[in-house]
Amino acid sequence: MNTSLIEKFTEKITYGKKEHLERFYEIFSARGFLLELDRDSGKIRLSDDSHREDGEFLEVLRNIDYKKIYNKPHQDAIDKHDNEDSLQNRHVYFDHIDTQLYDTNNNQYVIELFTNEIPVDLFRLNWERDRYGRFDHFMTYGQLPAIRVYDLEPFIARLVKSISSLGISTWSSCEGHWGEPAYIVFDGRYHRLWFQAIFNTFIAGKLNLVCKWDWLGWDERCIMSSPGGDILELYLEIQDVARLIYDHRILLNNAKKQVCTLLTHKHKGMNQKALLNTFEDYLNGQFR
Repeated sequence: MNTSLIEKFTEKITYGKKEHLERFYEIFSARGFLLELDRDSGKIRLSDDSHREDGEFLEVLRNIDYKKIYNKPHQDAIDKHDNEDSLQNRHVYFDHIDTQLYDTNNNQYVIELFTNEIPVDLFRLNWERDRYGRFDHFMTYGQLPAIRVYDLEPFIARLVKSISSLGISTWSSCEGHWGEPAYIVFDGRYHRLWFQAIFNTFIAGKLNLVCKWDWLGWDERCIMSSPGGDILELYLEIQDVARLIYDHRILLNNAKKQVCTLLTHKHKGMNQKALLNTFEDYLNGQFR
């Protein structure tokens, strides 16, 4: 990863943020952590939407050499305790994070935060996630297991986590390497088409998008690229989309809950274009 790219990226996302607390919030939100900031009290914490191991990973990130001391297998960590709010599973960072322990004014430290490429041959998909992409699970708005920040590459992590907060299941992702575009693979066509409908009816109308967001039905993939090959432009737009999604997650979650009550098994057999049109028609009615 080009270090000057990371420096420019950090400068953009922290522009006007002089206080340490605000700088921490912007940098680690961009890194993929779902954070809640109470500006009145000056406290910051992990959102309850986070994976229970995100606190452990965030704590390790206090150390610039975190890659040497934290080397768990990169496997989609699904277990029955993911969404339990019990004391034995709850990291202290879900209550309060001491941001002074993070050297966010050190450029080399920030560069290390954003250079954590995950080689594809080391990443093992958890096939248990397959069931979350089935129509019956999508239709009943079943709860999805959280995704660890640790298993996501830095520049795509925030978008994946934000999409997950909408009850949309993803299968894999990549921030893009060697000139290749970034992408997210969704867990089945229902999740991909629902996010595509949100993108077309809500996101595209709220943001001045300049990058290409292409949709491939053969493997339920969204591909993101900059028309001019400007990687910084792409990564900043991914941040804008992720921020918008997470800021409106309550609205978008409610929309999904409502549309799920209208689905029947006739929608299961619809072709992709017809189902996308159904989703878009519903959302257009909601957002008018």
